[in-house]
Amino acid sequence: MCIGIYNTIRMGGLELSLAHALLGLIRYHPTTGYQLKDDFDHSIKIFWNATLPQIYRTLNQMESQCWLKAEIEIQKGKPNRKVYSITEEGLEELQRWLNEPLEKIEQKYSALVKVFFANKADPEKFSGHLEEFRNYYENLLNFYETDQAEIIRKASQDSRACLESEYWKLSADFGIRMAKMIVEWCDEALKIHNNLHEESK
Repeated sequence: MCIGIYNTIRMGGLELSLAHALLGLIRYHPTTGYQLKDDFDHSIKIFWNATLPQIYRTLNQMESQCWLKAEIEIQKGKPNRKVYSITEEGLEELQRWLNEPLEKIEQKYSALVKVFFANKADPEKFSGHLEEFRNYYENLLNFYETDQAEIIRKASQDSRACLESEYWKLSADFGIRMAKMIVEWCDEALKIHNNLHEESK
């Protein structure tokens, strides 16, 4: 029996449909929950992540919705596994969602609220926090420009994914530009903060 669900999660102030992200990934090929987590880590994690329990919970709800069908695959010497594939109902729902307007990106950054009041923070601790913040996004930028770029490059060589890979590049480019901007902002913020701290001594 199919029941209605619309499972969403909130990450960094932006509400996204985990169910629709999973539909998009499963559309490429039948897969397991564990493999979906790996697919997330090498693609959609650019924008937002999902835990394995979230994925399994949502898959069960999607199966109830009849967006997916699951088959038990018997494995010799290994535990049996549940393989999910998208149904016609799932394809229709994915198409409906894709044809909706793009959701606006809400700007809710708790880090910037701290910056707003940073005049009252311990100067040395705040400087260290800015450096940690910068290092995180510098490492993320390096991931985008190396590992992620290589994944997309390999996919683009497959004639079946050649066109889709152009849209993957567009998505990755957004992440690259955002990470670069944050690193540059951190450099400027550190310079201003350190100058102000020196002047106040």
